Amino acid sequence: MKFPEMPLFFKLRIVWHTVLVQCAIFIGLLFVFWGAQRFYSAIDTTTFPKPCPIVEAANTLPDIEKGKVLIDAITHQMRSELNSTFGWSINDILFNPYILDNRAYRQYGVYHATKFLVDIYSTQIAKLGTSDRESDFLYQARLNCFTLNPRKFWFPSAESSYKKGLKLIEQYKESLDQGKGVYNCRTDDIYASLQLLVGENMLGYAQGLLENAQNIPFYTLDNRIYEIQGMVLVMRDFLNAVYLLYPEIKAKNNEENMAVAMDYMNRICVYDPLYITSTMNSGELILSYLLFAKARIADIMTSLRI
Repeated sequence: MKFPEMPLFFKLRIVWHTVLVQCAIFIGLLFVFWGAQRFYSAIDTTTFPKPCPIVEAANTLPDIEKGKVLIDAITHQMRSELNSTFGWSINDILFNPYILDNRAYRQYGVYHATKFLVDIYSTQIAKLGTSDRESDFLYQARLNCFTLNPRKFWFPSAESSYKKGLKLIEQYKESLDQGKGVYNCRTDDIYASLQLLVGENMLGYAQGLLENAQNIPFYTLDNRIYEIQGMVLVMRDFLNAVYLLYPEIKAKNNEENMAVAMDYMNRICVYDPLYITSTMNSGELILSYLLFAKARIADIMTSLRI
């Protein structure tokens, strides 16, 4: 038995209704995804628009107080991550790198930059000379606490080890107050610190993470971008503190260099798109921010040799 053919009008109507239903489902899923991200952002910070606060008239502080401000700036982001809503989640069973991967990789970046800056602070800035002995507190913190794998879960856990390291840093600060500790930041120390920022272990390493970004799968690319964000959060705090503590940097006509460097670092620190792909919101954008910031920091560093 042959059924009569359905009129074209009804065919188009069915197709149109099907398309509308599919669009509604797609928009609904996007809304749920967006809403989930907004809810997460409300309970746990995902963007960081400003560097850690520095006391007013920081450049007029005594050297001992400057030393405390600078080490606090270096460790500010690690303390923030450890005290945040989900704590040090990179090694958690529940809030682990597979569930909150962006957060976990940001924390790895924070660890990476903090470790290198604590190293240079301890071995160069908090000493009277190359032959002078390191502070025992800083030595123990950098070698016994901050060298632990940030993903380590079993005892001693990375989280407890880093908290112990931060307590040792507080003891170092107390030794400064007691006249037993040393802080001796000179122009060549600032130069060496900026050299570290633009070198292969910091911004150079960050650039390498985004090499050939167009060919990196999105699930790898977003992890690398957030790792870079974690590093830049720490570097931005350090650079801002050094600039405000030591007016001789500004006196070298570095106001524009500093403003531009901070602007591009800020852009990385607030980068948190709904979705990252290799072609949209790509690593090439973050790479350009890195290169612009690196060039300006290098200019500031060079000015200190003139």
